[in-house]
Amino acid sequence: ATLGDLSGLGINLSATKDGGGASMVDGTVEYNGSKVYKDSKLCNILFCREAVKRWGTGDDNNKISVRSFNPGFIPSSGLFRAPREDNWFGATAFTLVAGLVGFAVPVEVGGARLAYMATASDDEVPNGSYYSGDTKSRATCKADGFDQASISIEASDDALSTKLWDRSMEVVGL
Repeated sequence: ATLGDLSGLGINLSATKDGGGASMVDGTVEYNGSKVYKDSKLCNILFCREAVKRWGTGDDNNKISVRSFNPGFIPSSGLFRAPREDNWFGATAFTLVAGLVGFAVPVEVGGARLAYMATASDDEVPNGSYYSGDTKSRATCKADGFDQASISIEASDDALSTKLWDRSMEVVGL
């Protein structure tokens, strides 16, 4: 995933005469479902990092705990809809095989990971951290192996997190 210069953020596709214009965050026109998915994950991590800078410091009474996480690959959720629309049979077969082989996790595991991230103390899950499980893991908490993980170089880019935040504020009129 790469967000480029964020030139695709906030473009109103219906406002252009032919519907042309960027459809991707990086400003490219051609839609790519896989890239949309990856870019959205990258944006979530960048937003988390920027929120920590803006709201996650200070005394315990005035800070907000912000965390990001990977719930796991959950093709049985509605979020795997683009591949299903493109190739229903292939996507359905892939979902079945992914579950049998073990690299997909059930919706319940993703939900339990979300609940853990939302309720764990800052001592257990530090503010600003990113958590993930191993590919075949069903762990839903730190004690079971759902633990802090590394992020990409682009996700670690402080200037990009600030630029994404500021551009998003402009897009929504704040």
